[in-house]
Amino acid sequence: MKDAEFDADFVGELKEILLSTSTAEIYGPPGTPPERVEEPFLSGWHMRSIAFGPGLGRSRVICRLYAGGKEVTATIDADDFPEVRAKRTRSRAWNNSQYHDAAVLVSVLIQEQILTRSPDDLDAGQVRICLPADRSQN
Repeated sequence: MKDAEFDADFVGELKEILLSTSTAEIYGPPGTPPERVEEPFLSGWHMRSIAFGPGLGRSRVICRLYAGGKEVTATIDADDFPEVRAKRTRSRAWNNSQYHDAAVLVSVLIQEQILTRSPDDLDAGQVRICLPADRSQN
């Protein structure tokens, strides 16, 4: 039986999302125009590397992020994402982007589980990126 794998373009799409910037609007007092600022997806974090795990085919992605003197290794296993990994389409119900659902979902999980936290708040230098138990992929 073959191990579950991500599509060949998964790492490229995920990297593009993580290195992207967006325009945020900051609203002040009523009657003043909003201030527009460019916000990098990674915020204060920096990407050291992202690639399929060596010797594992496309079954695991390893992403190394760095901030505040601490490196965190995020591992993303294809087995943890059977629903979105198998779909080559984009679900317009929640993903209105050019990227496939798997890359969008994993980028949000990286944001939730690493990027929104202070490096000091992360106990381990390694984080397994997966859906929390209280969420389904449907």
